[in-house]
Amino acid sequence: MNDAIRISSPADILGFIPHALGFVPRESFVFLTLRENALGATLRVDAPTVGAPTGFAASMVDYLAVDTQATAVLLAVYTAEAPAAGAPRPFHDHVEAVIDALEGAGTPLKDAWLVTPDHWQNLLCDNDAGCCPPEPLESITDGHLNAEMVFRGSSYQDQPGTTYPPFTGRADTAERIRQALPGVLAGELHTGRELWAEALTRGGRTDPKTTVELLACFQRPDLRDVLFCNVIDPDRPDAEGSGDLLTGTGITPDWDRVDRAQETARALIGAAPEGYRAPLLTLIGWLAYLKGQSSVAADHFTAAVTDTPGYRLAELMEQLVNRGTIAPVAQDQNTAHKRNR
Repeated sequence: MNDAIRISSPADILGFIPHALGFVPRESFVFLTLRENALGATLRVDAPTVGAPTGFAASMVDYLAVDTQATAVLLAVYTAEAPAAGAPRPFHDHVEAVIDALEGAGTPLKDAWLVTPDHWQNLLCDNDAGCCPPEPLESITDGHLNAEMVFRGSSYQDQPGTTYPPFTGRADTAERIRQALPGVLAGELHTGRELWAEALTRGGRTDPKTTVELLACFQRPDLRDVLFCNVIDPDRPDAEGSGDLLTGTGITPDWDRVDRAQETARALIGAAPEGYRAPLLTLIGWLAYLKGQSSVAADHFTAAVTDTPGYRLAELMEQLVNRGTIAPVAQDQNTAHKRNR
């Protein structure tokens, strides 16, 4: 079966971006590399507000150089700053610097678009010439590609950020988790691993007793770490020497299993009182990092630290992402996650 999705218009490309990122960007530059006629990597950065345009452009070229197979680049600029008649396009100097820098790097900017809350239009043509009239946003959301992605089960948030509803479960849930902790702390690792493996086959559907036991399992750091590892390596008995796995080096994930793990973690978050969600938020963020979704990852790490101040694993992963590190697994087209599977 051929799972490739045909992209035949700018609206299709703009329809693909939220699915690739997991959310609709705001005040962002989104770069997509092209490998001849196929899309490659997707990079989102905050729209520049300070700093020299040449420095910003040089940083973007460095990031995009990770895709060594890229032959050209596409750019979508998302901003609420609508272009005034006769005025330069938003971020004019930065866009010009990006054009020059990409040309010098041998991966020229093939096309670019401006997306505002009201419309989208080509960013490179001359507004005064009337050759790039504004297009309605509905042409993106109602397009063939967006419909195909939704049909295949892909979805995205309407805006950036990570929000989960407040806990509305049983009032004694926190106490039940605490009561389960002594057994988890005294138990063997394989017991928690078996619970987790079974949960991943059920897509997050667990009975209340198992849910509480799993929430308790994730509170034990050494067991938490091996449960993380078991998403990628189901047979791994412990997390000893798992640094490469954590950073996404030398691994070939079963991405369907990764998706199930994120789905299961989200279900467990819904059953967890505040103060018990940090391990699950960190898990979702780490798996997003492996997928190359750095913005989603960073939001989850921040949420984890908010839930449990000083949560060390989330703090370390947040530092990794904030340095602009891209997981090696996401850099290789043979191992990278593909949302159109």
